[in-house]
Amino acid sequence: MFRIGLIFVLGIAACSQLPTVSQQQTSFVAFGDSGFGNENQRKLAKGIASFCRKDSCDFVALLGDNFYPSGVESVLDPKWQSHFEVPFSEVELPFYAVLGNHDYGGNIQSQLDYSKKSKKWKMPESYYVFTKGAVDFFAIDTQNFDSKQKNWLEEKLETSSGRWKVVYGHHPVFSYGTHGDSAELKVKLLPILKNQVDFYISGHDHDLQYLLDEGRPQFIVSGAAGQPRVSKRGEKSIFSAHDVGFAHFHFTPAEAVVSFIKANGEKIFEKRVLKN
Repeated sequence: MFRIGLIFVLGIAACSQLPTVSQQQTSFVAFGDSGFGNENQRKLAKGIASFCRKDSCDFVALLGDNFYPSGVESVLDPKWQSHFEVPFSEVELPFYAVLGNHDYGGNIQSQLDYSKKSKKWKMPESYYVFTKGAVDFFAIDTQNFDSKQKNWLEEKLETSSGRWKVVYGHHPVFSYGTHGDSAELKVKLLPILKNQVDFYISGHDHDLQYLLDEGRPQFIVSGAAGQPRVSKRGEKSIFSAHDVGFAHFHFTPAEAVVSFIKANGEKIFEKRVLKN
């Protein structure tokens, strides 16, 4: 009896040190180019709030161009209310944001400073890293991807112990939308991502795209949050749409599930990716 009891107690102690299933999972929505303060943005926000009441959502990855046409000027700029707080009032999640080219038309420091004012808005620096569950996230500034940031990203990826690695920024590396590929990022960023990162997520083109290149990463464009535009398909495309909508990701240590969801809640795409 003593031996059985001892084994049971030790088993409980060992299990208590292991992460729970819920701690090993993380889910989030990702979208960019939302900052119009228009009806599409409000529809998207209501759709996300409704979706996340039924499905798992831990946070929002906000992919830049957060405020059209030219960013915000201070933490007191009225656009914080009209283009963020009011439209997303029902989305009770933290927003981990990055900067887009239109944000650079204003005072970018004010978007960093707003993190100290808001419980919802998260942008501690223009580029930063955080961890959720089994995933390390690297939020980057593609409008100003200089040598300092390049070295920072290389170092952070090298020392990352995350089971999954996700990088997100505003500009796509590859795209069949209006703006197309980024020649600069194909030279500066792609070699860093290649076969080190699982997903690269971006906005900028106002559509929804899932693109595959050789090896890793897989490329997601989710910029259809405020003013969608028609997107073409190309040799890397496995999905393309221009509906108002967002991407949803669910990660466990073993797999990732990527979906595109329209603002009305309709799932229009899903792909499962197994972790080797």
